[in-house]
Amino acid sequence: MTLFEKGRPKTGGRARGAKNRLSHAFLTALAEDFEQHGIEALKIARIEKPVEYIKVVAGLMPKELEILDSRLNDLSDEELDVFIAKLRAQLRGSITQDAGDGEGTQTHH
Repeated sequence: MTLFEKGRPKTGGRARGAKNRLSHAFLTALAEDFEQHGIEALKIARIEKPVEYIKVVAGLMPKELEILDSRLNDLSDEELDVFIAKLRAQLRGSITQDAGDGEGTQTHH
């Protein structure tokens, strides 16, 4: 039999399920330690190692933040029409104002 042949008995390596048992044991020990010393450890880290403290906080934040604004959903169709008309008027006003600002500002050499 060659080294990678199917059916070859394993020599060395990790026993089946060992990784899961190790992960579970580690997380259990970590949780117990945090229950006993977590708040004090956080205070020490915040004071003595603020950069690392902030990295931990940032690592816990979601990678993407979704902001839901439902105020427009609460408006009636008539209110939406008025809102859209006001926005269009503001846009027309700002476009006219921007065009007016550009006039007479060119210099000729």
